[in-house]
Amino acid sequence: MFKFDFDIDDADDSEDFLSLGIETINLQDTLAQEKASLQLEPFSEISFNQLLYGVPDQISYSPLFIPLSSTRKSTCLLRRDLFDARFQLISEGAGDAVEAESNPFDSITSRKALEFLDAPSDLVPGIYEGGLKTWECSLDLVDYLDSLEETSELESFYGKRILEIGCGTGVPSMYIFRELLSFAKCGDQDKLPAETVIHLQDYNTSVLQLVTLPNMLLTWYTSTHADAYRTAMNDDDMAPTIQPINAGELPITPEFKTAFLKTLESLNITLRFFVGSWDTFSPLPTSADPVKANKYDIILTSETIYRKESLRPLIDLMRRACLGPGEKEASYLCLVAAKVLYFGVGGGVSDFLQAVEGEKATVDTVLERTAGVGRKIMRIRW
Repeated sequence: MFKFDFDIDDADDSEDFLSLGIETINLQDTLAQEKASLQLEPFSEISFNQLLYGVPDQISYSPLFIPLSSTRKSTCLLRRDLFDARFQLISEGAGDAVEAESNPFDSITSRKALEFLDAPSDLVPGIYEGGLKTWECSLDLVDYLDSLEETSELESFYGKRILEIGCGTGVPSMYIFRELLSFAKCGDQDKLPAETVIHLQDYNTSVLQLVTLPNMLLTWYTSTHADAYRTAMNDDDMAPTIQPINAGELPITPEFKTAFLKTLESLNITLRFFVGSWDTFSPLPTSADPVKANKYDIILTSETIYRKESLRPLIDLMRRACLGPGEKEASYLCLVAAKVLYFGVGGGVSDFLQAVEGEKATVDTVLERTAGVGRKIMRIRW
């Protein structure tokens, strides 16, 4: 088990990051025990409707301020509070024996999630991979994507197939989703490209259920596309007007969920959610075009290279995501954001570079932070 002290803490939403460090307990013994008992979760897709149904009637949220290198200086996204996710698990009876008999899948998932939240560890390899918290490098990805838009290097997210690997709280995908919503009007489907696809993958189902999807819902609610829902509800308690820079609570009504789905349909945006190990990750095609069906235009991942053992399946997945079957060249944007070194865990940029360059890939550093523990964003080309 490992405890990282460089996440963006939910209790502190300023732009100042926490002190950097790591605590380890019997590191070598722990690694040996984990390796001996490691059984990776199999890949599977989680039903969107199942995740949406699991969102509670109300969630609390806080603003996440992201510093930007562009002229905008900073941007703000809303994310669900971690304590609120914990409260949901407790209120739903996580670990309750009666509940376990009536709904074993949900109970087991909830019980594990509560253990993650209460454990003094941010990482249990093969069991919990830290996805319930927001990490610095995901904010770096937002900064870099914003800079591409500012310089017109990235024309638009519309019509793109996007994959976020190890998404956790999904901050980069939240940013992309917000940009999609900002420049489109419901009913303009004829003016939009065929389909925009966002696939979000995390190791743990509970992460997608407790934070990833709720954060996407919050992103939608702060857009103008939620105006019609607020007008129809005509109730400031059930459909309040919120200020994105303030913390608060938001009711999630059945009408809310219906309006969210209608926006996705109107703008031709497809969201899909996947869990499990990277080794067998193979989403079903969403495109009738055989060239586009099994590849992505934008591949994003952050804070995922902290273990040497996971580098090979991650690199294999990225290569499959970038290139279609039999392709040797394609147009895509593949970005890996990471700390230069993950103390005590063994991974970092150096090991990743050695592994990915061994696969004949070209790596360019497109963003670098040198304060504290260094961080980089690397662009991968196959």
